[in-house]
Amino acid sequence: MQNVFLIMVLLFLGSTFSINSMAQDTLKTMYLGEVLIQSDTISNNDYQLTIDQLMSQQADLNVVKRGGFAWEPIINGYTDGQITVSVDGMRVFYACTDKMDPATSYLEPINLSTFKIAKSSEAQRYGTSIGGTLQAEMKYPTLNKGTSAGIQSYYSSNTNGYDGNVFVEQSSEKFGFRYSGALRKHGIYTDGHGQEVEFTQFQKQNHTLTTVYKPNHQHELTGLFMFDEGKDIGYPALPMDVSSATAYMGNIGYKNHVSDRTFELLQAKVYFNSIEHIMDDTKRENVAMHMDMPGKSTTFGAWFQADRNTALHHQEIRVEGFSNLLFADMRMYSPIGGQDMYLMTWGDIHRYNASAFILDQWQLDPRLTWTNSLRMEYNSTNLTSDFARKQFETLNSYIDGAKSHLTGNFSSSFHYQLNDAWSSDFGVGFTHRAPTASEMYGYYLFNARDRFDYVGNPDIDTEKAFEFNFNIGYEKEGWKFVFNARKVFLDDYIVGVIQEDLDASTPGALGVKKYENVGKANTSHLSMLLGKEISNWLYYQINFRMDNGFIDALHSPPAYMSPLTIDQRVAFNIKKIQVGINYKYCDGMSTPADVLGEQKTSAYHLFDLNVDYGISLRKGILNLSAKAENIFDTYYIDPFAWNNIPNIGRNFKVGVGYSF
Repeated sequence: MQNVFLIMVLLFLGSTFSINSMAQDTLKTMYLGEVLIQSDTISNNDYQLTIDQLMSQQADLNVVKRGGFAWEPIINGYTDGQITVSVDGMRVFYACTDKMDPATSYLEPINLSTFKIAKSSEAQRYGTSIGGTLQAEMKYPTLNKGTSAGIQSYYSSNTNGYDGNVFVEQSSEKFGFRYSGALRKHGIYTDGHGQEVEFTQFQKQNHTLTTVYKPNHQHELTGLFMFDEGKDIGYPALPMDVSSATAYMGNIGYKNHVSDRTFELLQAKVYFNSIEHIMDDTKRENVAMHMDMPGKSTTFGAWFQADRNTALHHQEIRVEGFSNLLFADMRMYSPIGGQDMYLMTWGDIHRYNASAFILDQWQLDPRLTWTNSLRMEYNSTNLTSDFARKQFETLNSYIDGAKSHLTGNFSSSFHYQLNDAWSSDFGVGFTHRAPTASEMYGYYLFNARDRFDYVGNPDIDTEKAFEFNFNIGYEKEGWKFVFNARKVFLDDYIVGVIQEDLDASTPGALGVKKYENVGKANTSHLSMLLGKEISNWLYYQINFRMDNGFIDALHSPPAYMSPLTIDQRVAFNIKKIQVGINYKYCDGMSTPADVLGEQKTSAYHLFDLNVDYGISLRKGILNLSAKAENIFDTYYIDPFAWNNIPNIGRNFKVGVGYSF
């Protein structure tokens, strides 16, 4: 398979095509409220999508599915501590030891202005990451706009589900506020064979308030408060469900536009977020031993950034610090009335982080720009609970203080603009990231995919990566062509290794794995896009992508390597009617990382159809929407669905929205 990758790269490098990188440092942006056709789209306020559906539509993202909700994002096969998630400039960490609540699960599309996928130097601005960064920016009111509002309601036939959202925005010349809220409730879905997939129900609500105060052209204050709550969330791929998942997030930001000084823009933000996640298995039948598993994540942080522009340079300096506290425990109730079993799975794990980021974009000539960035990061991680430390003594690990890691990234890339249509990027980067809290101090964390309990390793080293990335493309006269290639070489790769001398604690577990550095690994990534605006009312686009990799010590590919996937879309307007036809082909997981719990999946074809009709009223717009998902009721399993949980079958969605 690697030979295939090399041949494809050589063929493309030798061809006459070139690529538009879409933005320097391969930053991809989706403007919400639109149907995505790369960066330009036919407008369609479509906030009924869940954040999971939004992510699954991105060409640069895959998702791990454990059920019908809270899918975990993957960038080029990298996830968890290998990528960074930034929510409105805030670092957010999940509260579940089983990763059932990724930070993205607490977001709603109606609350967001942009959802960005950053790689290379752009990704390191928000945190040290090997795979990349997801950056979600909240929607703030536009000043001097007056009053605007909107409401949408949608019904889904397969789940007998409801999605509703609303927003209200009011602003004057100096002050504005925006409230947005969402409510979702879905039952169990049926697959393509018409069979119910148990424990796929979920419901949630989200409320977000943002404010802007700008007393003059120079100073600006912003504020955010968000509350999100999920209840009765099923996870068919796991032995437990979630009774509740609650998040509070808030921040205060400041901007200073100082054009007459050394730095033209100064920004700062202080923030907090608190997440509580409660698992339970009381709705499951035939449970050998009932258990409770609550978890909590609390983060406080602040950052400051200064931007400077000269005739030939754009420069940024950013400093940041945050504190994150994780706690989770597990109580197993004896089925015969004996003594219950208690474990601290995250024993008050406290991480302090301080970082500095510097970026310089140097325009060497009108067509060539050289970008360099450096990030330095200090992490101090401590297992503060005496009870949890004594637990680790049973593993012959004696913890007497905090563990420190100095990590960071250096990236360098060239952007060459051949003419108004052709451009190309080439870059290299070196990254080493700190191990996660679970990789250091997790204690008997059950992984339902490979059915092993996992324990942390307080002495684990940082994971290193050296990457090459190349983009080349063309955009002119309605044509768009994009080709991306990325190769990553890893050392001290972190993965769980079987411990023959340890016994599992979870009923049904196959054994125990301990996180260790296992040496070298590598991954390869290719993607291509071709689009054509055939006329001002018709657009066609096709995407290809695939990943590959190998872990030397395990003689196995890494998990989450994307098989060949092809997405096609035709979008057209007929007067006020907007129509979109989507086709997706996935080659299936033919070479899974079975040592890590992956399983083979079959290839599949999917077809979707959506129709929107906008009616202009005396005041505002009424929008009618209908969508048929999985039109042919295909039975299929996503390559990254844990334990081969089948996806939803045919679903009809109808809705109505009004805004002014």
